[in-house]
Amino acid sequence: MVGLLQHLGLAEDTCGACGLKFKGSGQGFVCEDCLNRLKPYHPMDYSKRLLYVHSYRVFGLYEGILREVIQCIKFYRSKALALRLGQIIRNHIWEYMEDVRPDLITFPSLNPRRFWSRGFNHMEYLLKGAEVPYVRVFKRLDLKPPLAMLKKEERKRAVLGHRLKEELLQYLEGKRVLVVDDLLTTGSTIERLAYLLLSVGAEEVHAYFVGRG
Repeated sequence: MVGLLQHLGLAEDTCGACGLKFKGSGQGFVCEDCLNRLKPYHPMDYSKRLLYVHSYRVFGLYEGILREVIQCIKFYRSKALALRLGQIIRNHIWEYMEDVRPDLITFPSLNPRRFWSRGFNHMEYLLKGAEVPYVRVFKRLDLKPPLAMLKKEERKRAVLGHRLKEELLQYLEGKRVLVVDDLLTTGSTIERLAYLLLSVGAEEVHAYFVGRG
């Protein structure tokens, strides 16, 4: 389908990562040659401590091809590319899940403004691509701009808009929870989410990030 749209001039036909022309990709932004080069980064630096987080794992560094893919998903609203990235990280995240054995997997909610503009939560589609079952336990009450646009102190205030869904509070007690997010930068978001989960009796909180800034 995308190949036809490219032929008609209605979709991109130049890879955003390598700049070469390509045809027939299922998503139309990054060529398969570049996507196939995405592998787990080793050795990843895990010296950064995250408050309230028992352990965490990162797929790759937020640069090069991975950065281009994540930006295309978020700013060009590509569900197909989110699903494809989920397929790419599938083995890596499932290996981590075998280690931590979570009782449930979840992901951050978008604030209403971001959801309205994007039309979907990219993390949900990424998990679908990775064939990871999930439960939506968070909600957002704020209309803050993306954290990337905020300074460190502003980020700390912005993440206070994250809340737990009231109907799931009792369900979380005693659970080992894995939170999956796209980027680890300052850690403000995951620390807020982990704090919320532990405050209602979750046993442990683990985290998985697609990229690290």
